[in-house]
Amino acid sequence: MDLFGIPAKGDGEEEVRNILARILAGGSLSLSDMQSARDVAEHLHAQTPGVYLFLAAMQLSLKAGNTFLRIDRGPDLLKAAVRVEDDDDGGHDKSVNVCACWDRYAVAAGETLAKGDGQIVVCKDVAKSEKGWFFTRVWDSVKAVSDRLGEMASEEDLKGLSEKEFGSAIRFRFPLKPGQQKAVRTVGKRRFTVVTGGPGTGKTTVVCAILRALMERGDVAGEDVALVAPTGRAGQRMGESIHDQCAAAVEMPPEIKRQIEEMSGATIHTTLGGLPPNWKYTKENQLPYKLVIVDESSMVDVHLMKALLDALPSECRLVLLGDKDQLPSVDAGAVLGDVVANFDERTVVELKESNRFTGALADCARAVNEGDKALFEKTVKKLPVGGEAWTETLSKTDDDNVNRVFYYELEDSMSPAAFRKLVLEWVRNYGLLPDKAKESGVDDSGIVAAAKAVKPTDGVFNNGEKTDTVKDLFNWLDRSRILTVVRKGTFGASTINDLVITERFGGRRPANPLSKVGVPVMVTRNTRERNLWNGDIGVTVKGPDGMAVLFPRGDKVAVCPVGLLPEHELAYAMTVHKSQGSEFDNVMVVLPDDKEHPLLNRQIVYTGITRAKKRAVIVGTKVALERALERKIDRDTGIGTVRSKSNEEGE
Repeated sequence: MDLFGIPAKGDGEEEVRNILARILAGGSLSLSDMQSARDVAEHLHAQTPGVYLFLAAMQLSLKAGNTFLRIDRGPDLLKAAVRVEDDDDGGHDKSVNVCACWDRYAVAAGETLAKGDGQIVVCKDVAKSEKGWFFTRVWDSVKAVSDRLGEMASEEDLKGLSEKEFGSAIRFRFPLKPGQQKAVRTVGKRRFTVVTGGPGTGKTTVVCAILRALMERGDVAGEDVALVAPTGRAGQRMGESIHDQCAAAVEMPPEIKRQIEEMSGATIHTTLGGLPPNWKYTKENQLPYKLVIVDESSMVDVHLMKALLDALPSECRLVLLGDKDQLPSVDAGAVLGDVVANFDERTVVELKESNRFTGALADCARAVNEGDKALFEKTVKKLPVGGEAWTETLSKTDDDNVNRVFYYELEDSMSPAAFRKLVLEWVRNYGLLPDKAKESGVDDSGIVAAAKAVKPTDGVFNNGEKTDTVKDLFNWLDRSRILTVVRKGTFGASTINDLVITERFGGRRPANPLSKVGVPVMVTRNTRERNLWNGDIGVTVKGPDGMAVLFPRGDKVAVCPVGLLPEHELAYAMTVHKSQGSEFDNVMVVLPDDKEHPLLNRQIVYTGITRAKKRAVIVGTKVALERALERKIDRDTGIGTVRSKSNEEGE
């Protein structure tokens, strides 16, 4: 036995070992993944090279977000992990001929695994003529989610809103668009509803309207409603957004307005209580709510959705909100996308009219979603290689380029020093660093100047008041952000943050980056006792007792001393994944230089540019951008196909 658990002698042993070694060296699978494969093989008494190769493909499939493995997709997953494009090409190392090994050893091994006891691996029909191999725990979640959502979607309509109730619900200072009105009516009569739409399409307005309608009718009270999201910051933003929309409602009864304004968002984990799999609320001890609204539901994986559905009482309404075109969950599944694709308009309402996301930004987002290169080139202004066009674009005021998208093409041979210069020009232009021309004098603009204006005597330190000086500071904080696809490397968020903070401290990497004012920082762990959530972005200031970080909280501010700050990182740059649910005036979306990087896809570009309210700039090589536009995350998830197959067989 060796590291991989493959017998010392056996047909295919050396070829499979070489493939697994390449996968391990490339980082696609870890040593713990290999140990898991050994454990499964030993449990099933099937320690053959083919079984190890098949299990490696199953793990790669799961890490890619799929819930199951199709036999025909195994070779592609393995070739991507060993960085082999075409192993039939004579120029490649014949010791890693993936396709031949797959056909010779792994396909039969998959059939062997399917004959096991079902405790670890099961094979299920996922379409009329296709089978999928699932890890049993994943299959249980897929089946449970598919069945429960299907049951809820099949229920007869509830009592809908009367015309009087509907008319009262949609009374805002602005008229609701037809799609929003349809969504309000649909949620009003359905046990399960999905409201999907891009940025600015008014999903939160729909929520506020339906809360008002159901509360005025007496169906629910404030304590009967749970506002939840997959992350702490998304939950916080959800509560803030609903409060904003509540303020825009016309003639809302004072008591109902008070109850809505007292609602706050929470994570799904917090709402369920405990930690997986030992949740407080389960099938046996269900949640005490009549209405559960899930925001940013595209980020919810299949296991978390199963846990939430298990804990829902049978009479509880469920509303999923989200953008179906955004990145799916980090873990397995794509629940929102599956529901939108597999359920009809009785359940799904898509909002298409945006209140703020128009012009080139909207056209570019559509081009990216559809992989339409012609439309992309028509709507995106390409900046030629070289500093002049870049500098000129950045120097224009926001009004000159509202709702515009630019593409700055990096040369394949661009040096790290040239990219660093590009980044520093961006952060200086948008005020995240002091302007060099003013460093020796008085800096009267930018986030540093705004942070200095917040004095230790400011009201924010007494009662969390969002004073005018704090509002100005937060405006600078949200004016721009650099969004990256990767965390590490030249084009990664960590590297960019190190670059900017080193520049902030005069060319040296500080021991304590938060010892100066005006430094953006992002919390990376939920800390309820301090009202701080994973994804919260704040900025450093000098408080009455030393350095502190201010975090926006709607019309209030959360204040945390630097010494009590939970796990955190700098936030000059952040990954696109971390940015979901956030908005900034201007964004720079940086693509990695590795054209084969698995995260180069349409969804990540779409999610990045749709974080911008005014201007987006895509930065990357020509080949990286082309690859991103060509690729679309297409997960094998089972929701919908599994249910339809089950219905056919009467399961």
